[in-house]
Amino acid sequence: MRKYYFIFLLLFVGIVNAQNYNNIVNYSINATPVYGVKIKTNLPFVAGSQMPTININGYSFAGQEPINLTIVYYIYFTGDNIEDPLSYYFYGPKISSSGSYTPQVFLSNENGKVVIFINDKIYHQRFTISAYAQGMYETSNWFQGWTAVDEPMTGTKTVEIPYQNRFKGNVYLSGGSIWNSAGNVGIGTENPDARLTVNGTIHSKEVKVDTSIPVPDYVFKEDYNLRSLQDVENYIKENSHLPEIPSAKEFEQNGIKVSEMNMSLLKKIEELTLYVIQQNKKIYELQQENKKLTDLEARFQKFENAIKN
Repeated sequence: MRKYYFIFLLLFVGIVNAQNYNNIVNYSINATPVYGVKIKTNLPFVAGSQMPTININGYSFAGQEPINLTIVYYIYFTGDNIEDPLSYYFYGPKISSSGSYTPQVFLSNENGKVVIFINDKIYHQRFTISAYAQGMYETSNWFQGWTAVDEPMTGTKTVEIPYQNRFKGNVYLSGGSIWNSAGNVGIGTENPDARLTVNGTIHSKEVKVDTSIPVPDYVFKEDYNLRSLQDVENYIKENSHLPEIPSAKEFEQNGIKVSEMNMSLLKKIEELTLYVIQQNKKIYELQQENKKLTDLEARFQKFENAIKN
């Protein structure tokens, strides 16, 4: 009984190990490829035949980067005829990187076999390719005889594999930073209290802020109650800051909300524009009155001169 159990165990281990294919092909180059790296597999481009997990691990010397790429895909078909090779296509291909090397990678069909093409012309690169496949009628010979060559991509049904990485939990970053499990990012702090908390200076070419605060164009409506300049002067004397603008103490305690402050400042600019318009009208009226007085004075002077003569 023990003998049969031992034979069964060996067979089981052999079957399980047969689904993991290590070091299928090793690639190294001490030059710069002309086209890139074409990995010619023996995986048939046949719908419903495979769901492999292909790992590429190595060293990209020129970029000083570790290579750790994982590729997955399925081959499916369109229409109703699974026997029609023209209907076959790569379904849901994805690639993830746990290294720092993220080149453009393609899948293609060349002469009925799956080809992986790394579109990167980088020198002194080396990697090994391993795979796992089980449950889709795979055979071990599909994972033998692969080659990695410097050739252009010439196949059909070609698709670029999109990168996809997903993280869960707290992701700690250098410089005392974090992307926490709640989705908040802290730069220079590990305790962000908002979607983005930065303990330091932000250098940016442009900042776009979406706001639900009404834009204060209502200031220009006829029914808007604009404070008199005398009221504004009295308020400033009493409070040492503009109406509807926080005091220096409030800024120190609560900080500044950019969207609210911009709208408040815009309102003050629009009110200031109205004050300028008002003053301009008064200046014009005074100028007209002054002109009338000047004309009257000139006529009076003329009349006075006539009497004297």
